[in-house]
Amino acid sequence: MATEDPSNESDASAPRAKAPEGRAETAGPEADAANTPPKKKGSPIAGILGFIAALGAGFFIGQWINNRGGSDDVELESGARYKVELRGDEPTRGPEDALVTIVEFADYQCPYCAKAAVPLDDVLEDYEEDVRLIYKHYPLPSHGKAIPAARAAWAAHQQGKFWPIHAWLFEHKAELTQLEAKGKELALDVPKLLADTASDAAAKAVDGDFLAGARIGVTGTPVFFVNGHRYVGARSAPQWRTIIEDELKQAERLVDAGTPRAQVYATLMQDAIEQEQAKKAGRRPGEPDPNETYAVTVDDRPALGPADALVTVVVFSDFQCPFCARLATTAHELADKHPDVRVVFRNLPLPNHSRAREAARAALAAARQGKFWEMHDALFAAQKALSGADFSTFAEKIGLDTAQFASDVADAQIEQMIAEDETLATTFGVQSTPSAFVNGRYVRGAQATAVYDAIIEQERAKAQSLVDAGTPREQVYAKIMETAATSVAKGEG
Repeated sequence: MATEDPSNESDASAPRAKAPEGRAETAGPEADAANTPPKKKGSPIAGILGFIAALGAGFFIGQWINNRGGSDDVELESGARYKVELRGDEPTRGPEDALVTIVEFADYQCPYCAKAAVPLDDVLEDYEEDVRLIYKHYPLPSHGKAIPAARAAWAAHQQGKFWPIHAWLFEHKAELTQLEAKGKELALDVPKLLADTASDAAAKAVDGDFLAGARIGVTGTPVFFVNGHRYVGARSAPQWRTIIEDELKQAERLVDAGTPRAQVYATLMQDAIEQEQAKKAGRRPGEPDPNETYAVTVDDRPALGPADALVTVVVFSDFQCPFCARLATTAHELADKHPDVRVVFRNLPLPNHSRAREAARAALAAARQGKFWEMHDALFAAQKALSGADFSTFAEKIGLDTAQFASDVADAQIEQMIAEDETLATTFGVQSTPSAFVNGRYVRGAQATAVYDAIIEQERAKAQSLVDAGTPREQVYAKIMETAATSVAKGEG
């Protein structure tokens, strides 16, 4: 049975550190009370002062443990290095010839990212000459405030105030209601700050960062690439020192062998992984392989974009699924952004959504009058009210012939189209909504536009090679489907 699926994106849980060695619980002062001589009563004022002093000492000791003390136990990465695509204008702390480069992917609404920021900042102060930090935005689709916050940080960066806004956004959990006041406090050009936040350039930069992360397998936050070695989740200050010291030793060996300091990072990146394939781990039994190509037909289903598109995205969706509503917006973004992309809609109404099937019939009935996407958008916009909705009112609002609409909704051929979509979904192991296939490659859940951008970029290159070899553009999708799998192999998942 198919179910709703929001996405594979999630906050990366912080790693669990081992208990520090050499420390153990004690029974407390009461344990030895019988062997302790009675104490003389002291002055009440002295007692109060002692209590205050103890509180103060406890606070500073706690801060020292958080930032300086504690365990340095951490599993050091020694395998593959990953090359993060850099534009060159990212916010950066530290020298260009640093021996250790840390590229961070984070989200201002992610609590683990906020937790990770303080100990890393503390450690960076101790390695000012040897370590640089490069920040990349990775706003998760499930965090509604994360994208606007990332764009605001980019805007502040244009005026040289990224790091103060960066810290402020973590402190305020990506809330922007006081952005204008903060801009004034930092002596920024506030009209420019607000205009830049809403600009296409900000959106492009943030999307570019997300795409760079998606290419090398980032699926949650925070993630750090330390000279290309991947570390997922927050780390304590002692753990960061252990990681940095290990990378420094490796970098210093390169310098000792003759590599200039300024070329250490580039040298380490020469054989680094630039793109990671989607992992099979975590797939459900019978679910499609995201690295396989499946022969998902388009037939005569509603589509956005040209018929001769190089890339075809087939979406399976349910009008009462909240995650499908997110992907509905993404579908329009993809068609608007990529003139060589076609988005095809197929229905997969879930049995636990009481009006989803009726909504699917209404949308296909509207398609007969050339207004599928108008109905599609109206249904998703009113999703919370669909349980008691009269679909004929939607038809009237978008300008349909309501008599024809009523007749078409009841037409058995429309019900047959929905049944065919369900059969196709079952054939290819679709178990949740939304699901999509990009030139036959499976994508599960309400992924961000940038995730689709990454896959589209790969598939466009393959499609263009077919065109270059003589395949007419209008036959590209059919050509790809000729060698695609016609079902999910038994035992996959």
